[in-house]
Amino acid sequence: MMHTSRNPTRRAMLRGSLAAVALGAGRSARADNATDVTVAVSSTSFVLAGVKIAIGAGLFARHGVNPRIVVMDSGNAAMAALISGSSQFAVAGPGEMLAARARRQGVVVVANLYRGLAGSMVLAKSVAEKSGVSPSAPLADRLRVLEGLLIAEPSATSALLVPVRAAATQAGVKVRFVYMAQPAMLSALESGAVHAMVASSPFWGAGVLKGTGVLWINGPGSELPAAVSPTSSSCIQATETFAQANRELLGRIQAALADLAKLIKDDPAEAKRQLAKAYPQLAPAAIDLAFSKEADSWTRPRFSEDDMRHELDLFKANNPSIAGLDAIDVGALLKYQN
Repeated sequence: MMHTSRNPTRRAMLRGSLAAVALGAGRSARADNATDVTVAVSSTSFVLAGVKIAIGAGLFARHGVNPRIVVMDSGNAAMAALISGSSQFAVAGPGEMLAARARRQGVVVVANLYRGLAGSMVLAKSVAEKSGVSPSAPLADRLRVLEGLLIAEPSATSALLVPVRAAATQAGVKVRFVYMAQPAMLSALESGAVHAMVASSPFWGAGVLKGTGVLWINGPGSELPAAVSPTSSSCIQATETFAQANRELLGRIQAALADLAKLIKDDPAEAKRQLAKAYPQLAPAAIDLAFSKEADSWTRPRFSEDDMRHELDLFKANNPSIAGLDAIDVGALLKYQN
């Protein structure tokens, strides 16, 4: 459930501010006359990598914007910060936005940040070995292994949850989900508190590299059927009130993201260099792999109405208990895109 109380959100924002300082928030590239904006994000996973590349390359500064990144526990927490007014923007999946809109919260899309499914499933190595099923077996066989297992997901409305649940349901497999921040998932997997985890890079990769788990379903590799996969794992959102009053600022943010797409396509070496700077804890081989598999996902900043309609249909099919989804006008969600 989404909480919108101001005080808990402000406390969460203060806790997250330490993470923002650690990220640097792009201040070295700041223009003197840049507009400071606060962006609440669900995690520092690679769904945010395009933004971090753009910050490092000075693309936001070029357009007079200085993003201050504040890391929250989940997409729901980021949305709560947005709706309460503690943050001007939020980065979360379309599901969080649709859930908020169904509750008559006026949130809209500013731009898409990650095209497709960003999350992959890592199964505990002991569970995989006991199953006798290979990680390269047909998807249907791997899904059957999940029967009755407890799987960690970022939130109940996460873009990473819906395709896994939908694929399992289609296969007649019953799984259980528990919700936690992505950085906490590996410890839960290692302790046996969960049997599997679904997270974005670089969080899922840590379990595989440590030998704790095995890559069971490759999200960016399009192993799940397109019919149950999202068109977006992450987008930047604002309240409609803020968007209406700050159209010019939204245009500058959108221009920076268009420049990001051009940088990745025209100068991938520089984009990869900025990615490595943004994630200094990752080995060069991990950066190379991530860039080769996911860079294109950071170059698609626009939603079409068909894209959003697919998101809505997928969300409705997997969240039948949420009232108000039938009343959502997908065009209204996208009217502040340039």
